[in-house]
Amino acid sequence: MDSNEPVRFVRPADRRRRIPVAVIIAVSFATLVLLSVGGVLALTVGANVRNTLDLLGGQTTLLVDAMEDSLRSEMAQAESAVTGVSQLYAQSEFQIDDSEAMSAALAGALSAAPQATAMMICTPDMTCRGVARDTDGRIVLMPPTAEKSAQVLAALEERRHYNRLLWGSFVANEHGLFANVSMPLSRGGGAPQGWAIAAVELKRLSEIARDLSKRFGTHAFILDGEDRVIADERLAEPDARSKGLAPLTPLAAFGDPVLAAYSSRKVDNEFGGRRARNVEFAEIKLGDGEDDWWDENSYVAMSRKITGFGEQPWTIGAYFRGSQISGEIERVIGSAMLGLAAMVVAVLVAILLGKRLSRPVQAIAGQAKRIADFDLDDVTPLPRSRIKELDEHASAFNAMLVGLRAFSTYIPRSLVAKLVRTGEIGIAEPRETIVTVMFTDIADFTSLSEQMDAAESARLLNRHFAILCRAVDAHGGTVDKFLGDGMMAFFGAPDRLKGHAAAAVRAAAQIREDLAADNRTAEAEGRAVFRVRIGIHTGPVIVGNIGASDRVNYTIIGDTVNVSQRLQGLGKVIAPDAATIIAVSAETAARLDGRFETIPSGRHRLRGRGEAIDVYVIGEVADISDQQQAGAA
Repeated sequence: MDSNEPVRFVRPADRRRRIPVAVIIAVSFATLVLLSVGGVLALTVGANVRNTLDLLGGQTTLLVDAMEDSLRSEMAQAESAVTGVSQLYAQSEFQIDDSEAMSAALAGALSAAPQATAMMICTPDMTCRGVARDTDGRIVLMPPTAEKSAQVLAALEERRHYNRLLWGSFVANEHGLFANVSMPLSRGGGAPQGWAIAAVELKRLSEIARDLSKRFGTHAFILDGEDRVIADERLAEPDARSKGLAPLTPLAAFGDPVLAAYSSRKVDNEFGGRRARNVEFAEIKLGDGEDDWWDENSYVAMSRKITGFGEQPWTIGAYFRGSQISGEIERVIGSAMLGLAAMVVAVLVAILLGKRLSRPVQAIAGQAKRIADFDLDDVTPLPRSRIKELDEHASAFNAMLVGLRAFSTYIPRSLVAKLVRTGEIGIAEPRETIVTVMFTDIADFTSLSEQMDAAESARLLNRHFAILCRAVDAHGGTVDKFLGDGMMAFFGAPDRLKGHAAAAVRAAAQIREDLAADNRTAEAEGRAVFRVRIGIHTGPVIVGNIGASDRVNYTIIGDTVNVSQRLQGLGKVIAPDAATIIAVSAETAARLDGRFETIPSGRHRLRGRGEAIDVYVIGEVADISDQQQAGAA
C-alpha cells in the first residue's frame, strides 16, 4: 500500500446499528404499560403455566422413574443370581455332573432372588437341569431333561455366540411366558461348559404395572419395542388367560383402544425435553375427537425406552385422560388470552404514540441530513412545537440554517460537499497529485462593461458564471475561484476522478454549447454577446488547505496552474474571432481518445516559459457519459 495514500475512515454512524426513535418510544411505552397494567396478570398466568406443566412433568418423570426402578430391581435379582452361580462354578464350588452340589447352588441362588421363577444349568448338548418354585412358593428339583422345544432350543443356541451376561428371547411353556437371563459357566478362561439361566415370569412385571397404576391414578404398561404388550395391569388379573389376554399380544389385538392407537400418537418434543427427564410426552386421539387435547377422546401418554433386556428396547409408560388436567389448562389459557389482548392493545397504543412523538425528531434528522450534504436550498425551517425541548431544538436549528445560508454564499458548495463525501482523514491537508486545471476568460469584457452600469454588469457575470459552474459540477470538477470575468476550476481533487482530463474537456465542450445557446438568447433580447477563451492543462500540483490559520482556502498551486492560464490567454492568438475557443496542452490531449477531436495548433511559447509546447484545439466531442469516459480512460 502506498504510504502517501490517504487513510479512509468509516463514520461511527455507518458502523453502528441505528434504531428509529419511533421504535424506541414504542418499545419503551409498551414495556411500561405491560409492567404497570399487565404485570400482575402476567405473573399469574406465568405461575399457573409453570405450576401446571412442572407438576405434570414432575409426576410424569416420577411415574416413569418408579416403573424403571421397579423393573430393573426385578431383573437385577435374576442377573445377580446367574452371576453368583457362574462365580461359584469358576471357583470350583460345584461340578455340573455333581447333581447334589449343583442343585444346592441353584437352590441358594433362587432363594436369594425371590422374583425369579426358576434357576437351571444347560449344557452344550442341550440338556437342562435345575430348580423351580411350585404354586406354593416351594423350591423343587427339576430332573435333567433333553430340551425338545424348538423355541427353547433356539434360545439355547443363541447363547453359544455370547460369552457374557445375556437376556435372551422370551420363552413360553405350559406355566406361562418367561423372560430369561443367562451367564456362561467356564473356568480359567476356557470355553463355556454350560450356562446358568434364570427365568422371570412376565406376569410379575404386570403386577408391577398394576401397583404403579393404582399409586399414580394412571394406566401403566410395558411394551416390547412399540409393537407388543409385555406387561399391563389387566394381565395381572387371575382370570387374564380366560379372557384371552396374554403377554406379547400385538397392540391392535390386545383390546385396549388407547394402546391400539399408540403408534399414531402426537409427540410433544419440547415438553419432554424441558420438563421430563428423557421421557416422551405425547397425545393419543381416539376417533374424531375435538381439537382440544384435553377432551374426553384424548389421552396423554408418557413413556421411556430402556435397553438391556432383549434384542430390542422395551417401552415403559402410562397413559391417562387428558380431561384430568382440563380445568387447570382452561384457566391458564383464559389468563393467557386476556394477557395477550392487553399486550396487543398496549403495543398498538405505544406505536401510535411513538409515531406521533417521533415526527418532529424525524423531521430534524431529515433536514440535518440535507445540511450534511450541503444541500441548503432544499432545507426548510422546522415548525415550532408544544414540547419545550423540541421547540428549543427547532429554534436553534432555524437560526443555524440562516447562518449557514449566509455563509454558503461565499464558499463553493460543491467543494464542501465533496470534502464531506470523501470521508478520508486528512483529505484537506496539502499533498501533491495530478489534476487537470481549467481557466476561462471573457474576451474584451472590459470594453463591454464600460457600456453597462455596475448592476447590469454584475447581473450578466452572475448569469455567465452560473453556466460555467453548472457544467463544471456536472462533470465532477471543482470551482476554485472567480478572477474578475474569469474562472479557475480543477478536476481530480478532492475526489479521485478517473479520466479527469476527459471530464475537464467534456465540461468545456458543454460550456461551449451552453454559451452558444445563451448568446442566441442574448441576441434576441438585445443583450451583450460573450466570446470565451478556455485553457486546459494536466499536470502535478499541490492541493489542499493553503493560507493563514484564520483564513484558509482549499486550492491548488504549481506550474500547472500557470500553464493552464497561459493556454487560456493563447486563445486570442489561435482563434481571436471564435465564439468559444478550447485550447489544451499535449499532456491533456494525450489522455483523450478518439471520441474527442483534437486539432493540432502548432508549437507555441508561453509567457514565462522557456520552451515551446504543443497546443491543440478541441473540436467535436462525442456525446457519451463521463462514467463511460472515465472507465475508458
